[in-house]
Amino acid sequence: EKNEKKDKNKKKAFDEIIKDYEKIEGLFTFYWNKEKNKAYLSITPEQFGKIYLAGLTRQSGDGYRYDGVNMMGEYPFFLKLVGGKVQLVEKNVKFRADKNSPTAKALDNLMSNSILASSKIEGAPHKENGAILVPAENLFLRDLAGTGDSKRSKYKLDKSNSYYESIQSFPFNTEIGVALHFKSTSPQYTFTLPDSKSAVHRYHMSWSEIPNSDYRPRLADDRVGHFLTMHQDYTNIYQESPYVRYVNRWDLEKVDPAAELSKPKQPIVYWLENTIPDEFRAPIREGILAWNQAFEAIGFKDAVVVKQMPDNATWDPADVRYSTIRWMIQPGSAYAVGPSRANPY
Repeated sequence: EKNEKKDKNKKKAFDEIIKDYEKIEGLFTFYWNKEKNKAYLSITPEQFGKIYLAGLTRQSGDGYRYDGVNMMGEYPFFLKLVGGKVQLVEKNVKFRADKNSPTAKALDNLMSNSILASSKIEGAPHKENGAILVPAENLFLRDLAGTGDSKRSKYKLDKSNSYYESIQSFPFNTEIGVALHFKSTSPQYTFTLPDSKSAVHRYHMSWSEIPNSDYRPRLADDRVGHFLTMHQDYTNIYQESPYVRYVNRWDLEKVDPAAELSKPKQPIVYWLENTIPDEFRAPIREGILAWNQAFEAIGFKDAVVVKQMPDNATWDPADVRYSTIRWMIQPGSAYAVGPSRANPY
C-alpha cells in the first residue's frame, strides 16, 4: 500500500513530459508540439524575479473595429513562484523614488503590481538546472488585449479554438505568435467578416532583456511635441509636482565624438514590410530618408537607413529586434500611425 501511494504522488519527470516536443532555446526556452497545439515554458531558478520587457502587437483583427498591425504597448514584467504556480506580474513603474531613499521602501509597501496571468507547474524540476515547466496556454492563449472584457464587446475568447502560430527564441528576446478565436451568440454586424459570430485575431508577443547602457535620458519640454515616458517621482517630497516626463528618443552615438558631423555607431534601421505594394516602396523610402536632414542638424550623418524585408524573411515584422514600416488595409477608410516602443526605465 505504501509503495502504491508513493508512486501515485510521484511527479512526472521533466524529460518525460517534453519527449515529443520541439525544443526552442533562447532567452526563454519553450517546448512545442504543433500537432497537439501544446507548448511548455521552461523557467530556470535565476529567471524568477528578474525584470524583462514585454511588447504586444495585434497583427490582425476584424479589419473594422479591431484593426491590424496595432502596437498595444509595452510593460516591464517578472515571473514569480508562488506555491505550485508561476505568476506573470506586471511591474508597477508609475511611482518611483531613488532606490536608496526611505521613500522607495514606502512605495514598495504601498503600491501594488498587477498579476496578468498564472499557470500551474507541471512535473518535477529538471535534474541538472532546476528548470520547471508550465503550460504556456494560460500565459499566451488568453485575451491579451482585453477584447472580451469591455462592456460594449459582444465577443468572448474561445480558447479551445485558439492556437500558437509561431514560437521563436533568441539570446536576448523570445517571440510568440498566437491566433485567438473570438465568438459571439449575439454579434454586432461586421461587414468585413464572412460570419459576424466568429473572428480570429492574431497577436504577437515579444519578451526581451532590458539592455544596460550609458544612455542619458532627456527631460521633455512642453513647448515641443514628443512621445513621452512619464512617471511620478517621490524622492523629494517637497517638490511642487511629482511628475517626471522624458522624451522617447533613439540611443545614437557618434563614431567620432569630436566631429561636427559623424556617422552613428549603430544607425536607425527601418525595414519596409514585404506587404507594401511595389509602386509605393520608393516614395516611402524617400520619405523615411528625408529625416536624415533633421539628424544632420544635431551632428549625425546617415542616421537613418532603410532596408527591404525580403519575401523569404524568417522573422516577423512585430519582432522586437526590427523597426518596420507596415501596410494596413481597412475597407472604407485609411490612416497612418507612428507608434514606437521605448524602454520604460
